Amino acid sequence: MDEMRMIGTLLDERPSERSVAEGRARLEREVRSPRRVPRFSKPRWTFAVPVLAAGAVAAVTAVAVGVSSGTTPRAPDASRSAVPMSAKTVLLAAATKMEQAAPPASGKYWHTLTRERVTMTTGKSEYDQTTELGSWDAGPGREAWVAQRSLGSRYLGPAADGGPKVLEGDGKPRPERTTDKGPTGWTKVKVPGGGTFQMDDWGGSVKAPDVRKLPETPEGLKASLRKLFEHMKKVEGSGIDEAEWLFRNVENLSTTPASPKVLGAAYRLLAADPGLRVVGTVTDPLGRKGTAIARPVGEATWNEEWLVIDPATGRVLAYEYVRKPAKVVGYHVTLSYGWTNTVPNYPLGKVG
Repeated sequence: MDEMRMIGTLLDERPSERSVAEGRARLEREVRSPRRVPRFSKPRWTFAVPVLAAGAVAAVTAVAVGVSSGTTPRAPDASRSAVPMSAKTVLLAAATKMEQAAPPASGKYWHTLTRERVTMTTGKSEYDQTTELGSWDAGPGREAWVAQRSLGSRYLGPAADGGPKVLEGDGKPRPERTTDKGPTGWTKVKVPGGGTFQMDDWGGSVKAPDVRKLPETPEGLKASLRKLFEHMKKVEGSGIDEAEWLFRNVENLSTTPASPKVLGAAYRLLAADPGLRVVGTVTDPLGRKGTAIARPVGEATWNEEWLVIDPATGRVLAYEYVRKPAKVVGYHVTLSYGWTNTVPNYPLGKVG
């Protein structure tokens, strides 16, 4: 997920301009590191970003992709054993659904609304946070708005290993909070348009492609992405696990104004990955039924990532972080997306 935005959400006291710049620079350098594939979720623009104590960058990375260990273990639904399936079968069926789907209706703004739950360690304390994020994007060269609200932050107790300290504008450590925080109202900011119309996870140094221009066939999409990956390798100086990148970004693609056929092509490319397994029918954090496809990962807090797909529509419902066999320890779910002509009249905020 977007590390800078997440930290700004959890630690919402506004720091000095100097600390914003320094904190952002350190985080951006770590996000672009070839050691990891960053997980991105829109909107990309952040609210205030605090400055972190020197030497804390590695801890930020571990924390930023860390997710809650407080979610109740959830076994796959019993119905998953009724019909033998494979990941390839599920993905090809979803691809067919998308290839038959009608393009989304038109409007002034492309809108997305998502919810995500994560855990963050700050200093010696650990917090569980649930946040909702919205965006309204009129396209490149036009206006866009992003908004967020907290659904609550829960103090989990002392952190096992500790994390980065947060500094005030005068360089002194900020006192650590040991209490829960209730939900907040929506706050929005105006940003340059076009972000929602781009693929991401490009490390910041390669221009992301416009999703509306991506090829609609598996062969064309594969060739287009391969060309972009090769270019990024030259610029970044490191390679990309293409299968991992595609699995982690299908959800992002599914909530952009890309043609449904593009998502269908992405599913067909994923279907060729032998490292995927079908989990079966599961219930996502919003109570919706879907079929989960799992990919093993080598993270410390979770060892699988699940892509939950609605078999009726082929659309992605959720992206979940799972500790096997079925303990969901964090998630990112899609609430709604599509074209609209209005932006909610939320109070204005500030971009850090």
